[in-house]
Amino acid sequence: MHDAAPGAAQAGQVLSLVRRTPWLMQALAAAGQQGWSSWCIGAGAVRCAVWEALHGRTAGVRPPSGLGDMDAVYFDAQEVAQGRWQSAQASARRQLQDSLPWARWEVVNQAAVHCWYRGAAGQPVPPFASLEQAVASWPEVATCVGVYLDARNELQLVAPLGLDDLLALRVRYNASQPERVDARTYAQRMQSKPWQRHWPLLQIEAAA
Repeated sequence: MHDAAPGAAQAGQVLSLVRRTPWLMQALAAAGQQGWSSWCIGAGAVRCAVWEALHGRTAGVRPPSGLGDMDAVYFDAQEVAQGRWQSAQASARRQLQDSLPWARWEVVNQAAVHCWYRGAAGQPVPPFASLEQAVASWPEVATCVGVYLDARNELQLVAPLGLDDLLALRVRYNASQPERVDARTYAQRMQSKPWQRHWPLLQIEAAA
């Protein structure tokens, strides 16, 4: 069983670290201009910002080399119903790339992820019902975290599996939805990612 929703102290710690990360705050400001009603920047960006801080490093205006994609995700079922989710994703990615060209943007409408599984992977999976449900499906528990700016431009958190792993520098397989990411895929990810080279305090667990 994974962790519950984060407590106020943990949430406050993560949000404070994000506020002190200029490159991530720039990215949030850019993504906030898209007008999405349900969105966040998650996965690697938040993980990277927190792990850098927990390793005693001061964030700058550009991300460290350990960051891969800048994952901006949103939830818009209407785009899927109208058959325009692919063009909408591509348009948003172009706009964000123009706005902040130093980032390697990846933009995904999480309401359409089941369409990708069916089309590209030939894998039937049910659609997500919300952004939070989508974030909860990501491969590692520590990765299942996002941040966004609300209508008042205040920083908010999406952490459906809690923050224990992220703050403990612990990496483990998220086994909640193996039909999407199985243990072998997790193992392959860990072999391909030089995370411990960038963040030597990490403890990476093998999938059970």
